[in-house]
Amino acid sequence: MAIKRDLLVDKLFNEKQYNTLYISKVDEENAQKEQVETMVELLCDDRHKASRQGVLNFIKKEPKALEILMRAIIEATSDKKTLVAACWEGNIECTPFLTFFATLVVKENFEVAMEALTVIEHMTGEVKPELAKKLIEEVKAQYKPQAETSKAALLLDLVQLLHRWEV
Repeated sequence: MAIKRDLLVDKLFNEKQYNTLYISKVDEENAQKEQVETMVELLCDDRHKASRQGVLNFIKKEPKALEILMRAIIEATSDKKTLVAACWEGNIECTPFLTFFATLVVKENFEVAMEALTVIEHMTGEVKPELAKKLIEEVKAQYKPQAETSKAALLLDLVQLLHRWEV
């Protein structure tokens, strides 16, 4: 059974959470942690496989959901590849997070890096040429230490992708 939009809103965006003044930072962090865990469960747990496209469509429409997904990727350990892949599989516009995904290509393992590169390939938004140039230089600096690894080709591909915004 597909997860309805209202259920997603209820699970991820408990209105109480956004209208609540937290007395302690711990309470706020616990609420955010619960949202991240829900996002990971909805995208990675096989029990929700039939609803995955609905969740991805929801993320595309709700900017706060995209923020939760980015937080989930940052905090992920075992599900990072699946969460990064969700960005391109759901055709989610992630251009504002270009630097984040470029860093994943450079620093993560091959599988996560490949998914992050695919996210960058699917980006359609505008990027400032200065940012593209800066990222190209950073990737080139990281290439030499990784030149003999399986990620070398990914880094070269990343530089080529970044050149499209350099103009």
